[in-house]
Amino acid sequence: MSNLLVILFIALGVGFWVYIRRVQESAYKAAQKACQEAAVQNLDGYVALKKMYFDKGDDGKLRFLRRYQFEFATDGAQRFQGYIVMQGKWPVIVEMESV
Repeated sequence: MSNLLVILFIALGVGFWVYIRRVQESAYKAAQKACQEAAVQNLDGYVALKKMYFDKGDDGKLRFLRRYQFEFATDGAQRFQGYIVMQGKWPVIVEMESV
């Protein structure tokens, strides 16, 4: 019985890790799209998790959000920061510093 619990615990851990990676991948795709629409260069090729928090939505319901940070440049010399707020696997807010 204890072996079954260990296997179940490991399977849950692996499933959670895969879900986290998919959320991060969705955030990266949203960052690429935002950079492409703004005609700027996405730097470093990744997004970094900066914050996880709860917030109330427009409907008053509590929701779990993740805030990812990415960097971009207009000419390759000066770096700017952008943020993506994710709810589940979907981007809710994409913010980019003024260039």
